[in-house]
Amino acid sequence: MVTSKRRFAVVTDSTADLPDEWRDRYGIEVVPLKVIFGSETFRDRVDMTDDEFFRRLAASTKLPTTSAPSPGEFAEVYSRLAKDYDGCISIHLGAQLSATVEAARVGAQSVEGFRVNVIDSETVTMPIAFLCKVAAECETLEGATAAVQERIPKCRVLALLDTLRYLEMGGRLSRAQAMIGTMLDLKPLLLVADREIKPVDRVRTRSRAIQRMGEYFRRELPVEHVAVMHAQAPDEAETIAAQLRSELPGQELVVGNIGCVLGSHTGPKALGVVYIKK
Repeated sequence: MVTSKRRFAVVTDSTADLPDEWRDRYGIEVVPLKVIFGSETFRDRVDMTDDEFFRRLAASTKLPTTSAPSPGEFAEVYSRLAKDYDGCISIHLGAQLSATVEAARVGAQSVEGFRVNVIDSETVTMPIAFLCKVAAECETLEGATAAVQERIPKCRVLALLDTLRYLEMGGRLSRAQAMIGTMLDLKPLLLVADREIKPVDRVRTRSRAIQRMGEYFRRELPVEHVAVMHAQAPDEAETIAAQLRSELPGQELVVGNIGCVLGSHTGPKALGVVYIKK
């Protein structure tokens, strides 16, 4: 349900991994990216579910590619929203990771008489959803824009990968590095922050890596928003979430699914603790 006081729309893209409840409650518009397997193109979370994607990914010998929405697709959304709203804030996947935010800017320029504030989140997955929630709870477009921009430098994605295979397939890791990592059962722990993807650690065994992720997160406290994300690892995600809830009483904590676009780089069984620092 959209608050009656809000005269601006909130738009994002499918990489925000926005919970359905928030999408419905705040009336947030989601523009899908595309996932391409060979000659077949699927709209993220429209033509293909997360479960379908990971089943297909596991059977594929070649990494799928992804593509941003076109400026025309954004222009179509903005034009429709212009009939009901005075303006719009459009919050998207970091420009260092995708052309999505640039496509949104170009699309916005073609819609006359409708103010669109396009925001580069500088991040990926649920922190974008947090920013959308913050914006949707503001009463003015100016207030929403300021609140979102204030929080962008505080967004963090702490990710644990189960395998190096998909980084290798995507050209982000050499075959030799991947083979050594696999032989040693190394689990890479990565941090997305400040427009960069930074290695935090490589840990032997998954259980130790999960423990290390928790240790790192606790040093980052306090946080304003937090979620546990997973790719086909719901039981482990719920276990991590239960532990964090016991340590953070009164803190809303969401458990969510890593979507197709990010999942093409992480592979299955990835886990993440994502948050906005206070």
